[in-house]
Amino acid sequence: MELNNPLEDQPVKASTSGLVLATTQHRFGGAMLEIALIISSFITVGLAWIIWSFVVWGQGQTPSKQILKMRVYSVDTGKPASWGHMAIRQFLIPSTFSMVYLPFFIAGLSLAIENVSDYSVGGTLVIGYIVYFAILLLDALWVFKDGGIRRLTDVWARTIVVNESR
Repeated sequence: MELNNPLEDQPVKASTSGLVLATTQHRFGGAMLEIALIISSFITVGLAWIIWSFVVWGQGQTPSKQILKMRVYSVDTGKPASWGHMAIRQFLIPSTFSMVYLPFFIAGLSLAIENVSDYSVGGTLVIGYIVYFAILLLDALWVFKDGGIRRLTDVWARTIVVNESR
């Protein structure tokens, strides 16, 4: 039995007789299933991370802090941050960072409604993303200010991060 190799346009000998080639529909179905499995794995991992986060917030940790044996402490009490304090630190404060993008989104939406060129709409949205990610970068780089003690989020949440690995 000979199989055609589409890359070389030359017949390929099958080592086993009686092979049944997969149909085009079967191959396409396999590719679509592969994509669905990849997407679902990202969703599953994402959901697992969220659940893990919700559990360890009660201990003043995030998943990465738990792995690296760090803990978030409240500056006011000197104790590990509570679940509510962690929710503010990990969700509410970063959500306020995204509010900076809102005016750019509204401007882009109004430009789209007025049928202004796609470049203006896209450009407005891109500028919004750049500003948003600049704020995230500023938050991350804030640890280098004052000897690497706190991120901007820590300053606003009144927290510090302690290394408990020793």
